[in-house]
This record gives sequence, C-alpha cells and structure tokens, in this order.
Amino acid sequence: MDIEIKKRFMEAWEKYFPGCELPIACFYTNELNNVEFPKAPKPNSKGYTCIFSQLTPVRKGRARAFNKKNLGCFGSFLPFGFDFELTEDIKNYVCNVERVKKSYDLLENMYEHRPPKQAPAKYLVFKRWDKLEEQDEPQVVFFFGNPDVITGLHGLANFDSMTPYEVIAPFGTGCDSIVGFPMHELASEQPKAVLGPLDPSVRVNFKPDISTFSTPWPKFLTMLENMDTSFLTTISWSKIKSRFSKIK
Repeated sequence: MDIEIKKRFMEAWEKYFPGCELPIACFYTNELNNVEFPKAPKPNSKGYTCIFSQLTPVRKGRARAFNKKNLGCFGSFLPFGFDFELTEDIKNYVCNVERVKKSYDLLENMYEHRPPKQAPAKYLVFKRWDKLEEQDEPQVVFFFGNPDVITGLHGLANFDSMTPYEVIAPFGTGCDSIVGFPMHELASEQPKAVLGPLDPSVRVNFKPDISTFSTPWPKFLTMLENMDTSFLTTISWSKIKSRFSKIK
C-alpha cells in the first residue's frame, strides 16, 4: 500500500477522532511476512472461541493471520471464505441453539442470495492500521466505536453519495459484518460500508455502546479524501469531538 495513505489517515483520524481506537485492516495473502499465525484456541464452555476474542491482540497492535486451521469458531468459515458447505451442525446451531433464523429453509435461502466467496489466498490477515507495511494490500478496514464515532463514519460514507443508502446493516454473523459482506461489496460498482455486529451471540462479547463499522477499501479511500471538506470541520462536530476525551 501507499505509506502516504497510512500517514494521511493517522493524521486525519487524530485530528477529527482524537484518542479513538485505530481501525483494523484485513486482507488475503499467501505470505505471512512475519505475521503471527496463532494456534487454534482450546474450546471454551460454549465449544467455540469467537473471532472477536481472537482479534483482541490485533486491537493491541499484534497482527494475526487466520484460516480454517486456527479459527476458533466454525461459524467463521463461511463468511471468511474457508468453507462452502452449510453443514447440519451450522443449521442446527443457527436455528435451534441461537434461534436467529426460523427454519433451515430460510437459512439455506439466505445463503443462496449471498453465496460464500472462496478465500482468494491461504491466509486472512488482520493488522491494526498503524502496523501496516508497504507490502500489505488492505481490502477492508473496520472500526470499533461508540455512537459518536459511528455517527462520524456514517456521515463520511454518505457525504458524496447520490443515495442515502451507503451504509447497510444486513442480517448475518459478526464475521459477516466485518469481513463477509464488505468483501462482497468490493465487487460492487458502488461499494457500501457495513454496520454491525447485530448478531445477539456476538453482542454478548461487546460493551453495550460499541459497534463495528466496516468499509471496503475503495469506500475507505473516498471517506479519507473527504474528511477535510466535510462536516468534520464544523462547530457541531467539534462539540461531538470534545466528548472523545471523556471516553474511558
């Protein structure tokens, strides 16, 4: 990637979102390039480890790579492109354990509307923004933030659009919201950002006021380009910005 883009964003982020958590970039690659490929976590009392738990070190600055061998939750295989089969285990878990879809038929139809895409490379790498290097090629950038942060990102995503629908909140897993749907949006003529996670089984791992906002790379670049000419320069935003210093 262009390191100037990395620098520009970090300067703009600190200017308009001071003290807020840096986003995470993710991309597929066949080379680890010194990125850690952690061992698969041991099953917890629920029998799985959520990807958001596995991303905790990434949020602290330690890049990590994943594939089917070390993902702690079988529910992440489809959204991340490392599996294509909607197994009986998945159907049972979604419909009978989590109870977020009424029937197997509805679940199967949902995946027919948005078939899983095959991972284009061996690994899916997650890096905090400041850890990106020249050889990295981000495909999706996602943020963790409170309603004020999400408001700013939502506004930027819609700033230069001809429709009011530049941010979507489709039904799916937490993995879908940060990677699955945004990766699909890369093929769109007008890639949209994705709000999440809205999966109840994932929300239990989040603080009540924190959500994710995931942007395909082209959308991210336009958001960055517009920061200095948008509402972020207004008195209204300065009042919101002043609240970031109060976040604990």
